Amino acid sequence: DAPDDKAVYAAAATMRKELEGLVAAPINDPTVGPALLTGRAAAVFFHEVFGHRAEGHRQKDISEGQTFAKKVNEPILPSFLSIVDDTTMKRLGGQDLLGYYQFDDEGVPAQTVTLVDHGILKGFEMSRSPLADFPRSNGHGRRQLGATPVSRQGNLIVKSSKTMTNAQLRAKLIELIKEQNKPYGLLIDDIAGGFTFTGRGQPQAFQVLPLVVYKVYPDGRPDELVRGVDIVGTPLAALTKIVATGDTTEVFNGYCGAESGSVPVSAASPAILTRELEVQKKQTSTDRPPILPPPAHDSGAVNAGGQK
Repeated sequence: DAPDDKAVYAAAATMRKELEGLVAAPINDPTVGPALLTGRAAAVFFHEVFGHRAEGHRQKDISEGQTFAKKVNEPILPSFLSIVDDTTMKRLGGQDLLGYYQFDDEGVPAQTVTLVDHGILKGFEMSRSPLADFPRSNGHGRRQLGATPVSRQGNLIVKSSKTMTNAQLRAKLIELIKEQNKPYGLLIDDIAGGFTFTGRGQPQAFQVLPLVVYKVYPDGRPDELVRGVDIVGTPLAALTKIVATGDTTEVFNGYCGAESGSVPVSAASPAILTRELEVQKKQTSTDRPPILPPPAHDSGAVNAGGQK
């Protein structure tokens, strides 16, 4: 649904304020420490860190890292977290979900799939290509037009039984900063997307690309907007560092690229508080503006006939 004019103007005003702030904001140095990710940022975090590694075909492909292949019925997350992939869900919290469909691209009806139940890995997103203990599709064979279907994410939904208000999460963040004797923690407020490496030939790592990041100081100073920050890490370590979640679920809609092309997906999560998150400097361009102005700016420019 298209937003009304009031919502558009409010979003534009917020964007202008953030962009003006980012122009003047300092570049953050690489660091590791406590961090709070808002719901949208947390949704992308789970999509990249967990979701791709729960796609069924990756559990038997010998070129894949097979991070979770042997971990079914073992804990991989804190016990207060559960994850489902529910492609039957059209909307969540009043927002459309891009990952909704009635049938996957192999003709299998959409269904709700429990991936993690109270921290315990229970299954994978499956296409018609079977695994030893998962012989049937659960409706996640997906593709872009012209590609061959493989198991893909749809609507990845994170649920929590250990929630806090925003004020409580912030207080807990400051408590962790003090416990670890860190000068500051990070608030990841908005996000552009991310990517991950799942194969054996590359490090088992992920990178999430924030848009708006603040330093949070434990001594009561105002939050400081910073720029040039990317979140990095490895999946097994990152998933165990979550200590609490918020009480409001937020949605991230986007397009996900993998072996079977680009497909629409959604991820939804409450805010998450992690005791340890690593960030690095964002890639920057080395391009420089031209030294000379374009010829059209020269005095006495030549016309189309070749004469002044």
